[in-house]
Amino acid sequence: MPQSALSDVIDLIYAVATGEGAAWDDVAPRLCTLFGAQRVSLVLPEGPDRIRQVFGGDNDEYAVAYATYYHRLDPYRRSAEHHFSDARFPGINAVVDEEIVPYSTLIKSEYFADFARPAGFRYMLGGLPGTASFAPIGFSRDAVSGPFNDADKRRLLTLLPHLQRALQLEKRLAIAERTHLGSGALDGLAIAVVLVDRAMRILHANAAASRLMEDGRCGLAMHGSGPSPGVGDIRLHARHPDDQSTLVKFVVDAAAGGSGGAFRLRTTRDEPAQNAQLAVLVSPAVSHLLSRPTDRYGLAPGAAMLIVRQLNRAWLPPPSLMSELYGLTKAEAEVALRFSGGATAEDVARHRRVSLETVRTQVKTILRKTNAASLRDLERIIAISSTMLPAVS
Repeated sequence: MPQSALSDVIDLIYAVATGEGAAWDDVAPRLCTLFGAQRVSLVLPEGPDRIRQVFGGDNDEYAVAYATYYHRLDPYRRSAEHHFSDARFPGINAVVDEEIVPYSTLIKSEYFADFARPAGFRYMLGGLPGTASFAPIGFSRDAVSGPFNDADKRRLLTLLPHLQRALQLEKRLAIAERTHLGSGALDGLAIAVVLVDRAMRILHANAAASRLMEDGRCGLAMHGSGPSPGVGDIRLHARHPDDQSTLVKFVVDAAAGGSGGAFRLRTTRDEPAQNAQLAVLVSPAVSHLLSRPTDRYGLAPGAAMLIVRQLNRAWLPPPSLMSELYGLTKAEAEVALRFSGGATAEDVARHRRVSLETVRTQVKTILRKTNAASLRDLERIIAISSTMLPAVS
């Protein structure tokens, strides 16, 4: 195998890590050719009993079966984890199958009988790229291709440091994108904000939203859509089927550039709609909240923003914030906030002890300054403004 072939694969790995027009799916077949293998897998842990398949994650029956069940039984994986955690071994290392699990032991396992043998896996070459977490890479050959040798191990040892740096680079770049100024600022808010795409995949959920959905009493939940938790996409889901239909309709509309909508969300399937204590406002996601291309209006195509507010808690912004945002006077800001609770002009005039005509004049000015089309639209603007409240530490 010429040295240039290995260099080309290394260059491709770095291109993937930096997002230069390549994907891990492009790397896998090149690696298989380089090592004369039928399959390569690279598994990254994402939590307790949760994995991400960088390689080997194709939507074929064996990849799905491994992600769903057999990664828990894989004797190579379990033995390799123990092997590579041994302080006597270097952090970057490569081993062949018999050095991990003796064949006499392997053939007695459920993993081999029900998964590896039907898939044609006989010989294994494994390595650990020295990342902070246990992330093994494995190559498999069938019986006809024969076992891996010392030359294969040396080639893998040359590759592993580059794979390590590429994975670290990819992770840091992903963190940098996730902590883009807009989405990072969302975590400092007291109100729950979730960004999703048109398929309900979660692009970002701020800290308040995560806390809210961790509570089993919330009508929203996050669910993995892959073959097992942590494998596949994480999507937003409403617990009540009617609310789910409404949520999807509004998200699809907002993601397509529409106005979205607002509704009350029930906590359980049995809760009457009139008792719902969560208000959800769905609107298009604005540009500074996502690291993605935007249209000429500053909206992120294909994405929607959800603001979730607990109706039994006061989330009104202070009058001073309304004044700063929209140029309202202190009196106008106080009047605007009064309308957010569903009060009428008569209610506001009575509370402020002014004439009805005075309130109506103030309303006209407030609608003009906030560019609100109506008092109902003003309520939505106030709800969005309330997201700027700082999180309680």
